Amino acid sequence: LLPRFFKKENLKAEIFQKGEKLYTIELSQVTDSYEIKLDGAVILVEKNAVSFKKADCPDKLCVKCGVLSHSGDTAVCVPTATVITVSGGSNEIDVISY
Repeated sequence: LLPRFFKKENLKAEIFQKGEKLYTIELSQVTDSYEIKLDGAVILVEKNAVSFKKADCPDKLCVKCGVLSHSGDTAVCVPTATVITVSGGSNEIDVISY
């Protein structure tokens, strides 16, 4: 197997709460990590990555989703009605086998 890594260029995160788009963040242009505090959730934004850091929900499934750093990654916190989606970058094959 020969691993090929996804390109992290032009990654964009969109953050929704209760059906409203609150933020659109160009992840490749983030220089210092920072937190976004929403009603019932805290989101950590880093260079080329975004994740739920804390949530008020009882099972913490959104926090356990981990870091979203590839195009198509999505995390949802149902009790707080918060959705994070990552788009852009490259959807190239990540592994080649011969």
